[in-house]
Amino acid sequence: MTNLKNPENFCQFLWHEYLENQNYAMLGECFVPETSVIGTGEHEVSANLAEFENKIAAEIQGRNVIFKIEEQWYQTQSISEDCVIVIGELRVKEQSGNPLEFESRFRFTFVLQRREGQWKVLHVHHSVPDPEQGADEFFPHRLMEQSNRQLIQLVEEKTKALEESYRQMEYNAHHDSLTQLLNRRSVEAQISEVMQKEPTGVMVMLDVDCFKQINDTYGHPAGDQALETLGEAIQKIFPQGLNGRIGGDEFIVYQIQGQKSQAELRADLESLQHLWDQIRAEKGLELPVTVSSGIAFFPQHGQRFDQLWSHADQALYQAKAEGRQRLCFCEEED
Repeated sequence: MTNLKNPENFCQFLWHEYLENQNYAMLGECFVPETSVIGTGEHEVSANLAEFENKIAAEIQGRNVIFKIEEQWYQTQSISEDCVIVIGELRVKEQSGNPLEFESRFRFTFVLQRREGQWKVLHVHHSVPDPEQGADEFFPHRLMEQSNRQLIQLVEEKTKALEESYRQMEYNAHHDSLTQLLNRRSVEAQISEVMQKEPTGVMVMLDVDCFKQINDTYGHPAGDQALETLGEAIQKIFPQGLNGRIGGDEFIVYQIQGQKSQAELRADLESLQHLWDQIRAEKGLELPVTVSSGIAFFPQHGQRFDQLWSHADQALYQAKAEGRQRLCFCEEED
């Protein structure tokens, strides 16, 4: 190989051999052991020729593309008597016959040193121009602003997701997962709070009749569906009430309007049974299931939650003792 005296011609020769002829053997002739190379990839940094040759060896195994140099320019600047810097730019195109042939532009810097009448490569640096940086910008301000906007949007999305997750956690902490009614702890706390603020109220205790027999006969999934649909019916019949699942097949409803008559409350419970039957039928849950209820009034039958609950539970026990699908009112004073 003849090492050309003109540094720009020498660099042009290097690119021609590397890109168009895939001649990697010239590395040993044109590079020195201390040559360093920085490519356009994050991993393409070689501190010396040995490291670079290892990367080139891997490239030879995977590269099956030949490029043609479409455009090129070079500019030389002397930095000492025997060293020069050559900068330039290439536009190359893949030669594959594919209609969607790859094109690329990149810039480069060569540091050359004259040794024994020939140019040797001391350093090579590739770079790719940033198409997002405006011609009037020395620093990519608009790109940074865009990135900042994207970051702000990402933070907002993550914050929204965290807030939604927190709301879901709060909801789960206060509600029964099967029926979506308040769980025992929450319904007790909310009823106790309302009893401190409102002068009258009514507590309804509900219990599914023969629920163990339903589970044993139709299976636990059917039993869960029965409880789930009962919770749905309770919410619709008592939309303003504090409605909760105490546990198992036992439910509680508390309403502020304690002035309701026994006839009105009895009508509400009949409507509940009717709606529950309708919801089950619509969902294809064909099994006979009923509910019994016990009712106590605040403050006549208790001025605290536990007192009122005890009397409503006694009334429920009486309803169960009298048979299925019964409603009993507490007759005892606190």
